Amino acid sequence: MNVSALRTIRHLVAIALPAFLAAGCAMHRPPTAEVKPLLSQQDQAAIRDGDLRIANSALQSGDLAVARNVFTRMTQDQPGAPEGWQGLGNTQYLAGELEASRKTFNLMLERFPNSTEARMGLARVAVRQRKLDQAAADYQAVLALKPDDPSALAGLGATLDLRGQTAEAQAVYRRGLSLNPDNAALRSNLGLSLALNGNPREAINVLLGNSGLPDKLPQERANLALAYGLLGRDDAAENILMTDLPESVAQDNLEFYRYLREQLAAKQASAKTARPGGSAK
Repeated sequence: MNVSALRTIRHLVAIALPAFLAAGCAMHRPPTAEVKPLLSQQDQAAIRDGDLRIANSALQSGDLAVARNVFTRMTQDQPGAPEGWQGLGNTQYLAGELEASRKTFNLMLERFPNSTEARMGLARVAVRQRKLDQAAADYQAVLALKPDDPSALAGLGATLDLRGQTAEAQAVYRRGLSLNPDNAALRSNLGLSLALNGNPREAINVLLGNSGLPDKLPQERANLALAYGLLGRDDAAENILMTDLPESVAQDNLEFYRYLREQLAAKQASAKTARPGGSAK
């Protein structure tokens, strides 16, 4: 090879090598991350409010899938907003996804240690899972922060009733009603507890309250009908049942009240016989 050809090759290498190295660096450079604009707190609040409207509307219409998707996105995009976590946990609870709901509320509690909403969510899940000791502990934790919270008091009372601690449950309901005299859940739960534990007349007085029947919610009316049925007042029970139910369903309920009345009477008679010196009449 002559000197002229050698010089030509060196010249081409000198030009090509930097270009090759540059191309190699370009090929191995990590992809550029997507750049998102920084949002002001006002913008974030507007987005959060819009998402909440969409998700809550979906919940009201029974579209749990849409609600779950929106709330999940909220937990990812704005993890510092408790509304997303609470909404997701509630949606999973309504869908019967109890373990997923429990995990979501636990994650919420980790981020917001004083969140009574997270504790209430965990308590409701624990009741559904029949983990009654855990449920009672969660309700107590809420009451330690908010002693007069009617939902926590109603939930704790119901949990104690499920554990068979009737007297303690009724004491919680009464304490709750002394703090929240117009609360329907506390009044309804106390009335049901009294009716099922041998005090249907007192249950009727509690459920009627000061306003009488017309303003009562369906659950309160159902519990009132049960109390009248257990007292043997089938006529009054039927009148109440016909407010909300077809006649055939109302008659089925009356038949159930009669059966339950017989069972409770037999239980009371057995308890009297079991007492020292007691005898069944």
